Amino acid sequence: MAYAPIAKLKKFTSKKNDVQVWLNNDFAAFKLAFLQYFSNNNSINQLANTFTTIKQGENEAVTTYLEHFHRNLRQIQAIQADYFTAPQILNQFIRGLHSSILQCIHPMHPADLQAAITNARDFETAKLKVNHAQAINLVINRSSELDSKLKQFSDFLNQKLERYLADNHAIY
Repeated sequence: MAYAPIAKLKKFTSKKNDVQVWLNNDFAAFKLAFLQYFSNNNSINQLANTFTTIKQGENEAVTTYLEHFHRNLRQIQAIQADYFTAPQILNQFIRGLHSSILQCIHPMHPADLQAAITNARDFETAKLKVNHAQAINLVINRSSELDSKLKQFSDFLNQKLERYLADNHAIY
């Protein structure tokens, strides 16, 4: 008795006239048909569920989120190329963005996925520049505070020295 997967493979190959000719001429079509035949609806539904719940992490870069997004999308499209429409893919990408980016990208109504990706990357770059500028300002402010405190301490020491010298009748 043949194993179930082998029996299923024999059934698949018997449906296709000459798999070897098909393989040599159009591997992409063979791969798609093979995956569709052997994958069950559960697996594509699980992949779709994972895809629709992908979220950008709190400190995750847009590029990293995009890699996870595309990896999951490719897995689904390898089984069924038209499982999601372009607008569904666009909406899922936007929904998965971190809330700070989502709030800025969503009202822009990007026309397609590439526009949404560009907008998200541009926003992230601008946000990093603002954070960098704020950090520089903080250092400058702290530096000014430190200069002020050093001047106060220097004035304090000068006053103490003047008192000491005055109390000890030193010439100065």
